[in-house]
Amino acid sequence: MTDPSRCSTHCFARWAALAPLVAVLAALLLAMGCGATTDSGARSSPRPQASGTAVDPVVAHVNGDPVVRSEVERAISFSRLSSKALTYRQALEATIRRHLLDAEAGRLGVTVAEQDVDARLAQVTTSLGGSAALQQSLAAVGLTLADYRDELRAGLLAEQLGSRKFPAAVVSGRQVAAFYRSQRAQLTTPAAVRLAEIVVKTQSLGQAVVDRLHKGYTFAEVARAYSMDPESADAGGVIGWVTTSSLPPQLTRVLPRARLGLVVGPIQAIGGWHVLKVLGRRKGHTQSLAVARPAIVAQLKLERRAALLSGWLTRARAAAHVTHGS
Repeated sequence: MTDPSRCSTHCFARWAALAPLVAVLAALLLAMGCGATTDSGARSSPRPQASGTAVDPVVAHVNGDPVVRSEVERAISFSRLSSKALTYRQALEATIRRHLLDAEAGRLGVTVAEQDVDARLAQVTTSLGGSAALQQSLAAVGLTLADYRDELRAGLLAEQLGSRKFPAAVVSGRQVAAFYRSQRAQLTTPAAVRLAEIVVKTQSLGQAVVDRLHKGYTFAEVARAYSMDPESADAGGVIGWVTTSSLPPQLTRVLPRARLGLVVGPIQAIGGWHVLKVLGRRKGHTQSLAVARPAIVAQLKLERRAALLSGWLTRARAAAHVTHGS
């Protein structure tokens, strides 16, 4: 038995840390799906990394700068991490806007420190459950960790560019309150119990487990010897924090009244007969608006700046000179 719903204020903290990147990259890839340009017959292009080779040819020039094909293909690969993969034409348009952002950042002297990239990467890695999970996701679409660092750097650069160009982004109290209401579930820690359990096939085996515990054997010893659940058995029966609402009804009728440290059961529920011990208990609570306000204000300002940056980007795109071919 595991906790299917571990979301708490920590979930909101992780979401708040990642959402700025999502918002900025959404602005950066604003052209997604539009495919139209204002150039004279030309379509848009990606950002250059090199002068082009036979293997990685120049596919366009943006305001005189060369654009190579691998950049467009990398944009397509990144889009496959989401539910909407870009077409080649959409990736061209998205990447030219990224190039224009980079050029504006260079003009204004906006840069990103590597320690900031490291910090953002650590946040993403934690939210995904570890570096192995992140690298597996990247490998599935043909990307490397170095590619992902470049993408994180681009997102951070766009965030900082938005702050430089639009420092006076204003957020009203009404907007903060509306956001708080919309995200209330993310700010709520549900009631939970910390459990150890031993699961066996029959009631008689369950009673034998209880008898051994009463004779002085430790819960961990008996769990390793008797439990059918190999994962919890290896952990000495400890399964950790479980939201009360996720428990089977047979257990919710008993566990809320069980004293800490005492053995409960055997009780028949999903998977067999359960012998349990309540190791801890915490009440549900919702983070107050006063506590959540700083993170909400920061998030709304980032979204506002992303919208303003999107508007600037549309104008810059209309003024850009783009030609196809080498």
